Amino acid sequence: MKDEARLENIEQLKNLIEADSNEHALKEIATLFVSAMNDWPSQNQTNINEYIEELHNYFGTPITKDAILSKTTSDSSEDSWRKESAASLLELLDIAEKQYQDEDLKQLIQTIVKYYQNPSVITDPEALLEQFGVYDEKMDLSSYQYPTLELLPSLLQPLFSKMGQEASQYKLPLLLDGSEDLKLRELYHHPNILLAGTIASGKTQFVYNQLVMWLYLYHPAQLKLVICRSKPVDYNTLAILERHFLAALPGVETPLVEGKQACSTIDAIILECEQRFNLFQKAGVKGVEDYNNKFINRTLDPNLGHRYLPNIVLVMDDIQTFLDENTIKSLIALTQMNLYTGIYLLAVTSQIMSRIITPQLRANFSVRIGMKLMSQNESKKILDRVGAEKLASPGELIYEQGERLVKGTQPYVEYNFITAICEFISGQRSYPSAYLLPIYEIELPSIGDFDIETRDQLFREAAQFIVMHQQGSTALIQRKLKLGYNRAVRIMDQLEAVGIVGPFEGSKSREVLYPDEYTLNLYLDSLTKNNYEIDTPSGSSDKDKNFINNPIERKVHWDNNDETKSAISKNINKLDTPHQSSRKLLLYLLILIAVTAFFYWMSKL
Repeated sequence: MKDEARLENIEQLKNLIEADSNEHALKEIATLFVSAMNDWPSQNQTNINEYIEELHNYFGTPITKDAILSKTTSDSSEDSWRKESAASLLELLDIAEKQYQDEDLKQLIQTIVKYYQNPSVITDPEALLEQFGVYDEKMDLSSYQYPTLELLPSLLQPLFSKMGQEASQYKLPLLLDGSEDLKLRELYHHPNILLAGTIASGKTQFVYNQLVMWLYLYHPAQLKLVICRSKPVDYNTLAILERHFLAALPGVETPLVEGKQACSTIDAIILECEQRFNLFQKAGVKGVEDYNNKFINRTLDPNLGHRYLPNIVLVMDDIQTFLDENTIKSLIALTQMNLYTGIYLLAVTSQIMSRIITPQLRANFSVRIGMKLMSQNESKKILDRVGAEKLASPGELIYEQGERLVKGTQPYVEYNFITAICEFISGQRSYPSAYLLPIYEIELPSIGDFDIETRDQLFREAAQFIVMHQQGSTALIQRKLKLGYNRAVRIMDQLEAVGIVGPFEGSKSREVLYPDEYTLNLYLDSLTKNNYEIDTPSGSSDKDKNFINNPIERKVHWDNNDETKSAISKNINKLDTPHQSSRKLLLYLLILIAVTAFFYWMSKL
């Protein structure tokens, strides 16, 4: 190391670290190294080269985590005095294990010294490749073992072996035909799939087959699954893969999505899409494939927020059970924006004729598959032509390829084999939690923190739409005013800040606190005239969003809600509504008519 590093003194290194204004993993590793060196029980230990030499003499070569643990976990009193220094070294190697390929402490120290001899090179993303080596997205779980074919029934082992060989050319394959004439489809250019079939036609088995195939093909760092289920008995075995392959909202009790959680989960995936678009723009790329290639080759600086982006597959079975007005709008938004983002949607339905599945939503699924359907009309709905009504149930399917329909069959994998595969994976080392989807952080300031002069130009118009429809929905603002999602959210936050709508209530629309446009306009006018001093509930302001996969929990502070609503009601009661004004005018007219009639009658006498 003497020939490789001019920086040898620990005090020099410490000063350079303190002068480094950038927060990055290498700086954290260097700080731990300095701490370990200061804790090492040797007098006058200031020379980095001599310290490394002493570590070699004590721990052996190479200096790895196992070597340190084998020494410092013994009961010998000789080792106990070095444990404080060893703890810093182990923490250093833990961080390095996730960031860099080198596991030998000496090589890591060489990287630190090389960087701090010339810190300016980190500002050039191209220098990352030379500086830190090639990034491997599988390093987080480097010891992960893929499921073996022996976990499958013997009849299906040749099929999955062939599938593994052919699937390597696909970014994300879809299994359409599991017969000897194996047929796969690339989903990267068509990320939204709709599967329709009657009950017991094999729809859930189709989904299981895709999941099993993907579990055989992908590392946990490369694939994340979001599963929305309509029946509590389905997909239970997938829940044990929470820390390997599942993605979920922070703080949920189960990683499998049910009922009303679907809308907020879809909204979170939309935010994930938006985050990815921002990263693509920073990287100057169009899609996730080019982005990940750049990141793996270390031409994107992690200090600027760049990260490896896994495929995320949203599975919805049965989709019609999750659909309401808000969920439909969210799904339409997702299917319009997820192209080339590495985010996919696999939706399953048994009610293709349902009015809930709108024509616009159905049109956004570029891949449509029919299993056994009841009628030609249903077949036309899903495939735009007849044919699915003639299929035999279960397992047979039909899909469009070019200008013709192609028939395929799905293999049947018994549930106990799927359970065995999931148990094999779950028994291995995992991540600390499921992949956490992002959600907005909302903190509600007082009315004094809201400057009405900075409100959105469409603030008043949006307020009128909300009160007119008595529905505090962001989607309503988007649709009526033809706005993007982010701007609609900001307007909704401003409406909440001035007390026009209530707080966020999950998938439900917000409560509208004004009964009609007349009282709303009086209130908005009073905001301007009275310098915004009016008794209103606390509202929310739009906060910065975290775009680096660091999910933030929603924080809602709504104090004295009942008292606030009471105060608003008192203010509203003081105002004459149009209905009250009409009643008074009618009363005056009746009195006038009565008086006129009286004098007319008196004049006749």
